[in-house]
Amino acid sequence: MISAFWRNGFPRGSAAAVLLVFAIATTGAHEVTGTPTPGVPSVYAPYEFLIGAWDVAPASGGKPFAVSYFKWGPNKSYIWYSTSSFDQAGNEVPHFEGILAYNGVRKNLDMLVELALGGSIPGSIDETGTVSVQADGTVLRDITATYAEGALPRRSEKAGPNGWTGHYHHTFRADGRDRVLMSLTMETDRGWVPTFPGSDQVVMTRRSAP
Repeated sequence: MISAFWRNGFPRGSAAAVLLVFAIATTGAHEVTGTPTPGVPSVYAPYEFLIGAWDVAPASGGKPFAVSYFKWGPNKSYIWYSTSSFDQAGNEVPHFEGILAYNGVRKNLDMLVELALGGSIPGSIDETGTVSVQADGTVLRDITATYAEGALPRRSEKAGPNGWTGHYHHTFRADGRDRVLMSLTMETDRGWVPTFPGSDQVVMTRRSAP
């Protein structure tokens, strides 16, 4: 189980708690061993171009400000996804991590991601939603983010006693094998705007092969 979910005192009823209980309850009872059936297309095929380690930088040029990892779960049963920023010494600082798992009814991926891994309020921010492929091949993360009291959804204004919910879009479009065009936007009263300056024009460059 993802390390971010193994912590004491997560809120009862939180998405992380539900995932953990489900995993414990079903492990063994529905365990399947072996390898993917030859000749059967993977349900994850449209997302495989993301597998690997990626430097994340402004499309206009400049040093990477983050690194993202997409890794297979056991037997390619899900995709593990994480992103870290960098401190002043260039060391990776975990920002978020979670899983993308296929939903056989909707034919897309379910998503559960935990943020603020190094923050002062662990478990205060998570993202749920779906990951799907658009008509032009772009992969879209359609995100509902929830912020507990005291978290900073707008960086300058803490969430109040009832928390706060935000709607975000995160897109990935392959530009060759080793380059992905990426954007991050949020829904506001003025429509969809960059989540932070320049976030709608970002490029990921492959660090290593899958």
